[in-house]
Amino acid sequence: MRAGKIAAVAALGLGVMLLGGCDMLDQQQKWEPQEDAAISIDEDGVITEYVKDTLDESYYSASELENMITSDVADYKSKHGENTVQVKSYEASEDGKVRLEMEYATADDYAAFNNVEFYSGSMINAQLEGYLFDGSFKKVKNGVVQGSNVSGSEVVKKMAAEVLIVTAPLEVHVPGKVLYTTSNAEVLASDDVNATGKTAEEADDTGLELPSKQVYMGEEKSFDEKAAASRVYIIYE
Repeated sequence: MRAGKIAAVAALGLGVMLLGGCDMLDQQQKWEPQEDAAISIDEDGVITEYVKDTLDESYYSASELENMITSDVADYKSKHGENTVQVKSYEASEDGKVRLEMEYATADDYAAFNNVEFYSGSMINAQLEGYLFDGSFKKVKNGVVQGSNVSGSEVVKKMAAEVLIVTAPLEVHVPGKVLYTTSNAEVLASDDVNATGKTAEEADDTGLELPSKQVYMGEEKSFDEKAAASRVYIIYE
């Protein structure tokens, strides 16, 4: 009886360990982006960038590109600190396909190194920095868009939420659940957004582009208007 009881307890313990191991594997499973340009941000604000591209060998080779990236990273570190930017991996295949993964200590490092607009922080600080939340927003629950678009006045009521403001096109993975995005983005999952920079109507407009079309659409957008159109807000908690 005693030996059977010990065996049963041991078997139960092994089952718990196996289940625990599965949970740990699930938690540690690495996010894989769907798009060629993507970032993920963790709870500490560290940003990982993922880039997939195909080289045009007439401009530069894979080794030349790697040397260029290494040089740019070294230059940035010399001015901003050793742990600000890291090349996590660089892979190049014989057919010219390149995969790059980089890590940035802060949102400011990502913005400065890539020379792009990028904000990560609280709702209040975003407004203090001049972001107006004056566009049209999608409401999201569990990765699904809810109903019709809402105004920014509803969005800013979520004062405890975090905000990412990125320049499209870029896939974005956040450490929480997405609550809202501007209408120029596609919700892929509860924590994953494809910041396309295009509304659903613009994404569907794949017709023939005629030179005369600009006459009906009005004058070409200014630099500021183009920047605003490619700016994507992602609000999450």
